[in-house]
Amino acid sequence: MKKIMCIFVMFAVIFSLCTAEHINADENESPLTRLESVHLLSQLLTHTGEGEVFADTDDKTAAYLHKAGIIQGVGDNKFEPDKPMLVQDFLVTLKRVLERECPDLFYNNQKVRWYYDQNDISEYAQSHIRFLSTVDIYDEDGFLEPLSKVTNSSAHKFLAQAGEAIKTAPKSVNGQAFKEKPTILMYHVIDYPQNDNAYLFVTPEDFEKQIKYMYDNGYTFLFPEELSLSDSVSNPVVITFDDGYEQTYTNAYRILKKYNAKATLYIYSDIIGEEGYCNSTQIRQMSDSSVFRIYSHAKTHTDLTQKTPKQIEAEFSESNDKIYNITKREVTSIAYPFGFFNEDVLFQAKRYYKNGFAVNKGRNTMHSITRKTVDGTQGFEDFLKLIR
Repeated sequence: MKKIMCIFVMFAVIFSLCTAEHINADENESPLTRLESVHLLSQLLTHTGEGEVFADTDDKTAAYLHKAGIIQGVGDNKFEPDKPMLVQDFLVTLKRVLERECPDLFYNNQKVRWYYDQNDISEYAQSHIRFLSTVDIYDEDGFLEPLSKVTNSSAHKFLAQAGEAIKTAPKSVNGQAFKEKPTILMYHVIDYPQNDNAYLFVTPEDFEKQIKYMYDNGYTFLFPEELSLSDSVSNPVVITFDDGYEQTYTNAYRILKKYNAKATLYIYSDIIGEEGYCNSTQIRQMSDSSVFRIYSHAKTHTDLTQKTPKQIEAEFSESNDKIYNITKREVTSIAYPFGFFNEDVLFQAKRYYKNGFAVNKGRNTMHSITRKTVDGTQGFEDFLKLIR
């Protein structure tokens, strides 16, 4: 017992010394302001442009990053340029810069690292920072101090790691064919059945059990644009949601974040903001989290095979424009309403998207990929058969 206590005390002393050493590392440096941080981060961007200036600064770099969705203002369009930037805010902004500069960078959930002070990271920053750790943007001693003020040396360290990730980290090739077919699952509503269409509903408890099983058993969650990587990762799986029910935000999003899982919401754009469906704020938050991609389910959730080529084109283009204006991310994937497609639909899909998803009767080309429906009436053993 004494031996165990000695080991415990020794570990506690080492832990406290490491913590103290880390806290004091940059104590003589002045913290960077938000504006100084933005200028450092903009060095990673190969292109900039114009944007609407903030009310409290006419800085053009800040204006462009605001327009690009990389930074956000506070009340009355203020940026607070002289306010010190926290480490966690710097990293969240860095993640957004990387999303814009290197959208094909692969964040592998199997390689998430954890910090000794993980619980100090604010909830909104958790997913960004976890995914950044998978491409080695990480504080090597395991202490992030997320609520401390970022300094010049710590900011440059993170920027150097980001630059290295851009050069060397794995990249996806959107639209490239793959040999190892991943498991592709389709959900609708994560909630308790409320009508006769029980198959559309999967309870939050069952959904979490399914995601946890995949998390515990080494599944790699992929976005549609990462399908090319299914040949090189363990147990690839693509999680998709159709239609855009509000429970995707209130229930599924919460569970997915907990397990560093990725998912894609295919929403038909006319329904955005309607009662019972995701609104623009929820869509933007999900898209910005590293957990979700938001892509097209057409404009009106109509049977596209009954439409003329011009009507199909309008369904795609108008949907893409509305979603892009919310997420600031190119819409590169489509899930056909009801899973229905024909040659006219495929022709237009190839013009607008890198890939397209059907349901059970796809052809498994890049624009007619088969998905498996997760049916809320099935038991857990049925789910295991689907993913195996």
